[in-house]
Amino acid sequence: MTPTRAGVALLLVGIVCLTVVALRAEKVRVESSIQAHTAELVHCRRQVWALQMEIARLRSPEKIQQRIERFSLTVGADFDRWLSPETDESYASLED
Repeated sequence: MTPTRAGVALLLVGIVCLTVVALRAEKVRVESSIQAHTAELVHCRRQVWALQMEIARLRSPEKIQQRIERFSLTVGADFDRWLSPETDESYASLED
């Protein structure tokens, strides 16, 4: 093998090695980014679940009744109408 061919072969091997190292580094960077986004997604899903549980808890008619009794509020004759989800306009707008 001539020195020129050996130099070209060595150069090609070096380029291939550098390409492999660069691709592996990019793979690690992308996997790290995916892991960070997955953790953020899990955090957001937990937060959404907690907020949905809070909404459900706050819409509970028993809780409303307990708050009325606790604060000694007077309730009109249409109290049951306001507890009904079918008549709650804000509830209906959320479902749309």
